[in-house]
Amino acid sequence: MLAGLVATLVISLFMILRLAAGIMPWYNIVEIMNLTAQSVLGTPNSIVVGWIIHFLVGTLIWGTLFALLAPYLPGSSETRRGLVFGLGAWLVVMLTVFPLAGSGMFGMGFGLIAPISTLLGHIVFGLVLGATYGWLQRL
Repeated sequence: MLAGLVATLVISLFMILRLAAGIMPWYNIVEIMNLTAQSVLGTPNSIVVGWIIHFLVGTLIWGTLFALLAPYLPGSSETRRGLVFGLGAWLVVMLTVFPLAGSGMFGMGFGLIAPISTLLGHIVFGLVLGATYGWLQRL
């Protein structure tokens, strides 16, 4: 789970910096999490709910799943296994979260930028997740 937290912190930092720089301010993954939670769980409209879900998913769900699946994933290192895992996580998000948020399969309601930028984010997430997990295993 610690590797999941580190990876989630890294991609969150990139997202905050992107939004602060005014780059694609209309495309906020945390807001998409908020919309999905409203749709699926009936939660109130709150960016705090979006952030909580973002960290819970990245830390608890993806972090735990990676720890369980890492020995079975292809790749000669934990970092490469993390990359494979990140790509799989991206596919799951594209087929579930975006449609539940009302933006369609692969988030195409946002245009081509949604799947591309989300893919890049999941690549970074997977690489950091795998590298951190590998480092922790060696301690």
